[in-house]
Amino acid sequence: MGNIRVALLGYGTVGRALHALLERTRAELAADHGITFVIVGVASRRMGWIANAQGLDGELAGGVACEGIHEWLSTARPDVVFEAIALDPHTGEPALTYLRTALQFGAHAISANKGPVVHGYRALSALAADAGRAYRFEPAVMDGAPLFSLVRNCLPLSGLTAVRGVFTSTATVVLEAVERGGSMAEGVAHAQALGIAEADPGYDVEGWDSAVKLCALANVLLHADLRPDDVERTGIGDLTENAIRGARAEGAAWRLVGKVGRATDGTIRARVGPERLAPSDVLGLVSGTPLVTHFETATFPGGLTITSRDPDATTTAYGMFADFVSVCGG
Repeated sequence: MGNIRVALLGYGTVGRALHALLERTRAELAADHGITFVIVGVASRRMGWIANAQGLDGELAGGVACEGIHEWLSTARPDVVFEAIALDPHTGEPALTYLRTALQFGAHAISANKGPVVHGYRALSALAADAGRAYRFEPAVMDGAPLFSLVRNCLPLSGLTAVRGVFTSTATVVLEAVERGGSMAEGVAHAQALGIAEADPGYDVEGWDSAVKLCALANVLLHADLRPDDVERTGIGDLTENAIRGARAEGAAWRLVGKVGRATDGTIRARVGPERLAPSDVLGLVSGTPLVTHFETATFPGGLTITSRDPDATTTAYGMFADFVSVCGG
């Protein structure tokens, strides 16, 4: 593709981490993958829509202010748009429209956002195919850990039947606070201090975040068409402190678990809720902030488990970076 023109849509914590990762690996990208790039656009609520088809400087300055995404794309003329804006789990907007517009313009669309996967995966994928471009979203469920690319590239016809996991660190941190003798409110405060809780921590502990991630996994890997309201959902709030501490005293643990799978009648069913897990259960070993996804497949009798320990913004950015190398590398 020559010198690839890159635009950053969203410049919060993840966008800044991605920018730093791209700059830090610039020499290796060229030497190992034949990728050279120039950043031609950046957009955020704070910065507005900034573009320069010749390239922004190292501080992402030196561009012109544009009025909205259409003028931004026309001015920047990117080959790749990285999208990492705030999530709306119920509509996927405005990210869904932004990604659609980028693909229609002729750019590859690489996203960290699970909302568009849930609400527009088929449409965006078809649009990308028609345009000869790619729509990728590796960080949408487990930050930079390879889930979608693992199944796409390494598990063809593996007989995948279900996906099960612990998809939110916040709920685990809250439950562990209670196990130690504290309260759920103290656990939420600890998760906020760690910087892992959503702006509304209820989104985590009530199971919404896990439900959205299950929909993304179901829609991509099991060819379903689920929305968050289709997921049977129970949060951890109804668990008593005695139940949580009693399980721990007996060597077990309560964790907020999400599972989606194909029933015997062929329907896809998804559930998020607290489960009392034995130490022999791979999810029962989860402690602290790690995220775990367990694939149940015909070819792996005991299943296949992916764990991401202590993910952060750079981990999420790496998922986008890996998609970039996959799509654009020589």
